[in-house]
Amino acid sequence: MFAGKVLRRVLIPSATAVAVKKEQDSTSEAPSYICKPSKLPIYVPEPEVKRVETQQTDEASGAIEEVVRTTRQTLQKVSMEISAYERVGMNYFEQSKENLDWLVDYLRKEDNSMPRAGAIAIGALAGLIMGLRGRFFKRTLYMTAGGLGMAAVCYPKEAAEYSQVGLVEARKYITIGYNFILGVEKDSPPKELPSLPKMPSSLSEVWDSVKSSASSFVSDKEKTEEKVEVSKSGDKK
Repeated sequence: MFAGKVLRRVLIPSATAVAVKKEQDSTSEAPSYICKPSKLPIYVPEPEVKRVETQQTDEASGAIEEVVRTTRQTLQKVSMEISAYERVGMNYFEQSKENLDWLVDYLRKEDNSMPRAGAIAIGALAGLIMGLRGRFFKRTLYMTAGGLGMAAVCYPKEAAEYSQVGLVEARKYITIGYNFILGVEKDSPPKELPSLPKMPSSLSEVWDSVKSSASSFVSDKEKTEEKVEVSKSGDKK
């Protein structure tokens, strides 16, 4: 009776535990034939690509692009500043030209005899100031030239007449000197001067040519600026 109880309570549970442990060991030691496709021996791992040179190349190209961008931005700023100064200068030039034209028209009116005399005196004084460093002859020459120049501006018709007379007399004396240098005899026919380019015959023509040249320069500058603006707008589009 006692032996049966011991057998049931001790030996049977022990045998059961040993059987379970053996079963667990057998299941854990059984080989596993399941694996991922990437772990099969037919798949070879890809070689690692070294990107050191690529990184160095990217850094060098990035530095070059930065230098080019900085240079381009600097040149654009300088160009914009130069264009602004040019516009300001052209505005001042046009304004001065308009004021000068108004002053010349004012001095050329018949009723403004006193302003004309004052302008001629100012011209002579300006010539005297320019010739202060010279002696008496140079001062006199500069003062006379300044007064005559302003008188020609104030009296264009009279200046044209007197300048024509002066040119004729000057051409006559130049022809005499030219023949004297060539050794032409007295009874021989005089030789004419070689043809020279056409020169303005009076100071008023000189003034008109200066004004026309300035006007053409301003118009050409404006046309060039318009073309540049049109090309820039086309590039932006």
